[in-house]
Amino acid sequence: MSLQKQLGDYKRELADTAARNSAFTRPQAAAANPPKRAHGAAFSSSQSTTATPAAAAATAPAVAPGGHSELLTQVIYAIDYIKTKTGSLVPFDDITNYLSLPVDARKNFIPNIQKALAANERVTFIPKSQSENGKDSFKYRPPHPVTDGDELKIYLARQPTSQGISVKELKDGWPDCISAIDALEKEGHVLVIRNKKDNTPKMVWFDSPTFHVKIDSDFADFWNKTKLPSTEAEIRSELENAGLTSTSQVKEVKMMNMKKDRKRAARRGGKTTNHHMTGILKDYSKR
Repeated sequence: MSLQKQLGDYKRELADTAARNSAFTRPQAAAANPPKRAHGAAFSSSQSTTATPAAAAATAPAVAPGGHSELLTQVIYAIDYIKTKTGSLVPFDDITNYLSLPVDARKNFIPNIQKALAANERVTFIPKSQSENGKDSFKYRPPHPVTDGDELKIYLARQPTSQGISVKELKDGWPDCISAIDALEKEGHVLVIRNKKDNTPKMVWFDSPTFHVKIDSDFADFWNKTKLPSTEAEIRSELENAGLTSTSQVKEVKMMNMKKDRKRAARRGGKTTNHHMTGILKDYSKR
């Protein structure tokens, strides 16, 4: 094959490749500073205008609108609001009004908030069939279901372990528990460990006045009037008067003469023979 023919084939192949590439349009580059979305558009559940309805339904998130992060944020706000109503039922309508959700987002967003709250361990869901107000309601669930002193005594008595309860956890569902704990401590119903910095209660345990020993006043007076020796010398002398030996007394160590004269056995001179074997063994002493 001549060089002229190879050059012609190369030019034709190059022209065909350029024609194929020109059939496709290059997508436009994204703008450096895209315009900000409006508040309503941010919560809109509609997909891109270029996508078909089937593709939009397939790619739509399970939680709409705003995504999972927006749902989590609203649930946290809702739990904080329910916490302020500790001990009482909070209708779900009051919760949604507190959240101030956009009107166009309420239809799709509110059911997801209710489902997320019902599955959260910090709140209890009461359906309208069981609620006193006839509405779907929620109630805050603190770590310890205690709201007064009587409930605290019963709750502490039922604890399966002796680890105690943190006052910080009690305040989560009973904010003004400090005064009640102080009163119960004076009455002998609870044992309290306090912070050294401000002397506030830190941990509480169960206690009962029946556990405390009652002492007669005569015995208490006798005990308080009894004076103990103030120095070690007085203690030693009192023990000696009672016939006891103090552990702090200096003991006299008697040095014993470890070297004892041993009596040496007298050596018997002369020849020693087996007299008891006389007549049995042969006598070789002459050899």
